[in-house]
Amino acid sequence: MRLPIVVQTSIYSILFTAIGINTFAQKISVQNIPAETMKKFNILGVEVVKTIQFKDKNGLNYLIATTEENTKDDYTTRKLWVEHFVEGRSAELKMLREITDFERDCPVDNQLSLFTDSFTVGDLDNNGYAEIIFLYKTGCKGDVSPSGLKLMVLENGHKAAIRGKMVIEEFKTPKEMAPDSAFKNLPKIIQDKAIALWSKFENEY
Repeated sequence: MRLPIVVQTSIYSILFTAIGINTFAQKISVQNIPAETMKKFNILGVEVVKTIQFKDKNGLNYLIATTEENTKDDYTTRKLWVEHFVEGRSAELKMLREITDFERDCPVDNQLSLFTDSFTVGDLDNNGYAEIIFLYKTGCKGDVSPSGLKLMVLENGHKAAIRGKMVIEEFKTPKEMAPDSAFKNLPKIIQDKAIALWSKFENEY
């Protein structure tokens, strides 16, 4: 069971530098959230699989990804949370966005898992707000059919997504990817980065 997060306030600031890639894109300096800072979030009963800390126009940003797995009578349920918080000048934490997903009562291989090395943080459109891009796979299967694949783009509380399936090259499974309307409205530079990441992680076997 995932217990509710209790947010405490404190003054916490750290210096980050934004490194320019080119005129139209900014790379944001990131680091893991320090253990002492993690105590603010009172996370219990789940596994923390990824943390990111960075600074943008909103102030200090925290991203925390957690998972939970339960098995009963050979059926496995997995749950995934990705939560984005900001700490502004008042030093009070505010949740900007929460992504949740689950695969319930899977009798074979539960595929729900985060690609922790897929996370990228940058200001590609140079508007002062960082984009966070990441992918995870979904599905419940006992064969060699392709797993589901999802890509999320988070920026200043907004979400855009691509949904589809992974590719099994040996069986020449077709490429399946369906961007939502929010993704189609993103600046092209962000779309291009996201699609490149999708291509990097889409091969399953």
